[in-house]
Amino acid sequence: MTEIPGVQVAHVKGGTTALYSYGVKHVTSQEPVHDQTVFQAASLTKVVAAYIFFRLLDRGLISLDTPLYSYYPYDRLQQNPNRNKITARMVLTHRTGLLNWEGDVPSEAWRATPLTSQFTPGKDYMYSGEGFYFLQEVMEQVTGKSFRTLVEEEVLRPFGMGNSAILWQDGLDTAAAYGHLANGNARQMGRYKKSNAAYTLYTTAADYARFIRKFLFEGFGLKESTWQLAMERAGEAKKGKEVSPEDAYVPCALGMRMQINEVGTAYWHTGSNPGFRCYFLAYPKDQEILVAFTNSDRGFATMPAILALFLNTKQTFWAYAWRNGELD
Repeated sequence: MTEIPGVQVAHVKGGTTALYSYGVKHVTSQEPVHDQTVFQAASLTKVVAAYIFFRLLDRGLISLDTPLYSYYPYDRLQQNPNRNKITARMVLTHRTGLLNWEGDVPSEAWRATPLTSQFTPGKDYMYSGEGFYFLQEVMEQVTGKSFRTLVEEEVLRPFGMGNSAILWQDGLDTAAAYGHLANGNARQMGRYKKSNAAYTLYTTAADYARFIRKFLFEGFGLKESTWQLAMERAGEAKKGKEVSPEDAYVPCALGMRMQINEVGTAYWHTGSNPGFRCYFLAYPKDQEILVAFTNSDRGFATMPAILALFLNTKQTFWAYAWRNGELD
């Protein structure tokens, strides 16, 4: 792990959260990472988006299985013959048939790029950030609120995530870690000015662990039936074009992955933005959570060691072993 500039970890067990911070925010400045250092959560943002969906589901503003296009005629799908087939359930289980990204996200040209289907929605699995962005725009439409406002009102304030933001804020200049290339060189600071439900959350391991604990372990802010829905097995994942026997150990919940192994069922997600790699793994039965953020393209190399350091090693960590830390 010496090749990773900085690491921030939150470990929740027995009702206690322990925080660990190592390394530096930037290899040149050598300013140390501390517990309030803000990292890019990357695709861990998708779990926040899923929670907001559940909140809107509870209010009757949106449904799991109503075509999303009926709520909002997304311009990028106007010429797509499958536009009326994509549902929130498909988005949350990555079965929309949409590519991860189609175009140079987050440019204006990307936002104007028509979306194509790789298969009939619902018929197969393919990880898609585009699906989550479509869901974001639908949630904005049915509420009349920006995604930033939804995140702040539904998640950041009620969960007490005081060191988190869905968009770049001026105060983050001194708080945020820089991402780093695999060769160890620092990247430019990533300042996202437009929210994206797939990847723009800035947060700390402590804040994110609090969110996961209250959402997954307590069902905070949700009807009991909706909380149970969020925890159910909702779809299957595939690590390649063909079905693998190992896929059975990592099915999809709505907006998350599940890990089924020798000690039971856990929930997890990984995240990868340029210069950042992160992940969480949560065990409801044991009330245990591990959240880890790194500021390096090589960050997933830390995953086996950190999992083994904090968690019961008499289990198969399919969250890593399924794809050996490869990106979706």
